[in-house]
Amino acid sequence: MRRSCQPSAFSFWSSSGVSILEYRSLGGARVPIIGLGTFRSFDVSSETDIESRHKIIANCVETGVTFIDSSPMYGRSEQVIGRTTMGQQANLQFATKVWTRGRRQGEVQIEQSFELMKADHIDVFQIHNLLDWQTHLETLERLKDEGRISVIGITHYTTSAFPEMMRIMRSKRIGSVQVPYNVGNLACTEEMLPLAEELGIGVIVMEPLGQGRFLRQLRRQPSVEPLKEFGLSLWAQALLAWVVSDRRVSVAIPATSRPERIIENAQAGDAGHLPQDVRDYIREETMRCL
Repeated sequence: MRRSCQPSAFSFWSSSGVSILEYRSLGGARVPIIGLGTFRSFDVSSETDIESRHKIIANCVETGVTFIDSSPMYGRSEQVIGRTTMGQQANLQFATKVWTRGRRQGEVQIEQSFELMKADHIDVFQIHNLLDWQTHLETLERLKDEGRISVIGITHYTTSAFPEMMRIMRSKRIGSVQVPYNVGNLACTEEMLPLAEELGIGVIVMEPLGQGRFLRQLRRQPSVEPLKEFGLSLWAQALLAWVVSDRRVSVAIPATSRPERIIENAQAGDAGHLPQDVRDYIREETMRCL
């Protein structure tokens, strides 16, 4: 069982000398700017795949990518997280979601998440895609009062849900939102991020790499040469650094099934705040090469 991991420093150094990440506010919690999403990538069952996820978690702890996001919708993800984080849980922050209808069904699913993730405390508990949010919000508020969770959040992947999300944000009953944000999807910058900044609500970014399409669909290779002075050597790192350079973002959560990607992602987070002209270059160069 684990308790909440609440680092107090903005950044520090691992035993291997790798710079570990800046921390930002997320609804009163402190989280690293680079986290780990587990959609599809942790829905695995073979021993080979489980061992690979053990290595991913080990690299997360080593580099400071210690915020791990899941959901019951992600198949075996919560169970695999529980299995692969044993012995490391004190160094990690867990986020998951409730994704069902009905009070009783929600309570059962929430308790199952605690059990599967082998956690007695979950740092961020979110309502997935606003499903039956009025019902689940009351349940999560009770769990927060009991000290079992720290932050209540809401998520959605479509811009059509943003008006309802913003109404909930204005109620001041939540501490985080999770939305897509990347070089090809700026919808959240119009109203969502300004409102989150105004209200002090944390922002978790899903799809910071556009689910990989801004890498797979490139017709030509973008030039990373102007970015090397920021420690960026891969275009995936450039895309990730572009997202977290927006200081309204609390944490970005790219998913991966490859342990080495964690180190690369951490290096992207260590690039620092990119100047606006550099952010413009990354976005324009991506669009040019698609």
